[in-house]
Amino acid sequence: MAVIAADPAVAVLALSPSSLAGAAVARLIGAREETVAALMTGTIVLSFALLPAAVPALAVTMNMGLAALVVGVVVAGSFPQIRDAILPLLDPARYAAIATILAITAITSTSLVDGRSIVLAGIVLAGGALSAAVGAWAFGGDPLAAAIGGGTRDPSVAAAVAMLVGLAGGGTVPLAYAALLGLAAALGKLVVRREA
Repeated sequence: MAVIAADPAVAVLALSPSSLAGAAVARLIGAREETVAALMTGTIVLSFALLPAAVPALAVTMNMGLAALVVGVVVAGSFPQIRDAILPLLDPARYAAIATILAITAITSTSLVDGRSIVLAGIVLAGGALSAAVGAWAFGGDPLAAAIGGGTRDPSVAAAVAMLVGLAGGGTVPLAYAALLGLAAALGKLVVRREA
């Protein structure tokens, strides 16, 4: 899809990890959080391998990020008491970082968002979520959790990467994606509330 669109920002978005807000979305909609978390972790690992291949300028930055991730995982696993004490501080910081990146993207890219950006973002969102849900259904998993944990992308990561490599207007597709993802989560919550 990224090749057909000939848009580097679409490739960056498609290869970004699952949304870091996935666990919160799972709680909101009623999906299985542990499945969402496992799939999200898997997409983070895959993104570290795929993003530098798609965008060679990212190789050094991604290697530093991978080193930080590995160190974090090792420290968190080795010192669970310290991890559990720090997590309540890190969680708000994570959401603050996501909000900051999306706010910067909105300030710099809102005027550039057009119908094409919205359509491309919609195709990435629908394609990712549907393919993950169908895969989970075919193998007896939880389609809703798979759609959230493996089928959604992280617009804040995609926008940050686009800024990092200097893609002119590269934040437009991730910004449109963030808006569509928010609308989809709100719609999912409404559907769940009506079924309850």
